[in-house]
Amino acid sequence: MEEQAATLLATLKKPSTAVDTKIVLFNNLKSNIKHLRVPEASQAPIFECIRLAISASTSASLVSTGFSTLGHLVKRLVLQNQTTILTSQTNRLLPILLDRLGDARESHRNAASQILADLWPFAHNEVEALIKDNAMKGTNARAKEVSMQWLVNVINNSSQFMLIS
Repeated sequence: MEEQAATLLATLKKPSTAVDTKIVLFNNLKSNIKHLRVPEASQAPIFECIRLAISASTSASLVSTGFSTLGHLVKRLVLQNQTTILTSQTNRLLPILLDRLGDARESHRNAASQILADLWPFAHNEVEALIKDNAMKGTNARAKEVSMQWLVNVINNSSQFMLIS
């Protein structure tokens, strides 16, 4: 999986590579994440690939594939009991997720919200600060709306909700 992640990362960094090629490589990696153990050596490169994909402005399909892969990666790492990588990578992902909360595409807003809900158990303070201090207080109406929906969903789905004031 390390080689696969390295190849995808190199491909994502080349703007001349066709988006379809990037998506095929991403889908192959996602399939392995869904079915195989993710080695520690490949975790950081995979997060970097995902970060590049969800911050892409040239392809909505690439962004969607990045979100889908991130969702599967979070689930896999939880199954592997390797959540410290989630905590360490959260701060690099949060600014991109905040940006996507205000995205023009509803599917991207919803995907960002879902990822924040998935990351919340591992990074309460960081995710809550992002929602409370940035999304809800920001000027982007879409981000405000999605962040309020996120808050309601987290309250409804968690008996340990910690967002106060």
